Amino acid sequence: MKKLFAAALLAFTLLAHAQYPAKPVRAVVAFGTGGATDVIARIIAASMSPSLGQPVVIDNKPGADGMIAGAEVAKSVPDGYTVFFATSTQVSALPSLRKNVPFDPLEFTPIGGIGNFSFFWAVHPSLPVKSLKELADYGRANPGKLNAGSSSATATIAPTLLSRAERFQLQVVPYKSETTALNDLISGRIELMLITGTLAQHVRDGKARGLATLLEKRSKTLPELPTMSEAGMPPFPAVPWMGLFGPAKMPREVVERLSREILATLQNPEVRSRVERQAMDLNPLPADAMGALAREQTDVWRRLTREAGIVPE
Repeated sequence: MKKLFAAALLAFTLLAHAQYPAKPVRAVVAFGTGGATDVIARIIAASMSPSLGQPVVIDNKPGADGMIAGAEVAKSVPDGYTVFFATSTQVSALPSLRKNVPFDPLEFTPIGGIGNFSFFWAVHPSLPVKSLKELADYGRANPGKLNAGSSSATATIAPTLLSRAERFQLQVVPYKSETTALNDLISGRIELMLITGTLAQHVRDGKARGLATLLEKRSKTLPELPTMSEAGMPPFPAVPWMGLFGPAKMPREVVERLSREILATLQNPEVRSRVERQAMDLNPLPADAMGALAREQTDVWRRLTREAGIVPE
């Protein structure tokens, strides 16, 4: 009788997987609407929906460095109906930033890699600086007058490392969303932040002044801005990646289906063009390679937070 039950259960499970997805898929995003992660997730979700035969619905859960979103995914049933458009902040950086993370980020099931964000150093136009060197000079001459807005691990650790290396004071102000931080930058409530390509238009419009790009090569979005090395600063070693994950112990068949779909979506020229307009450096990765990158970058973040003197809160 037990063997018959086990066989029936296996047959039912295989049938359920074969019919996946039979209902809408919820895709959790750890940032508010309007920022780069949200915009890119919506582009990809909309493209994946027709081939999956079910809508992929974005569910924004911002706050707490991604712990709210991560906990939502970690406790969900691992059946493929809850997935996570995660970034390096929620998976690789979180263990170094928070003491009591209510889940193990590296237990998430990797599904596929999307690419790497392009970050740009931006300041309020009234600040009398036009380069990172001048920013450091200003900070040393005006202690306590520089505040950097941050809604991600990268936007927290990079200014902290820069201020330590150049020996000037800087206060990092946390925000739930990048757009909220940008509004405060434009209004002059904060003086500095790292913006993603989604918000680069504000630099072009003169509402913020760009100083440099964080990554190793110049961006097509703001090609006039130098790299860190060109600006005379040490390069930033962490990779600000974005990928698709699920809860632990997802069925292999479901992971393979979703992995095929997201990799196929990222080969679509229209999708690639729309995503690249958000200043994302596309780097589609299969599930295993995405998992390897997440683990390798977790070690990088541990080292960076030690160097920055950041103690997990």
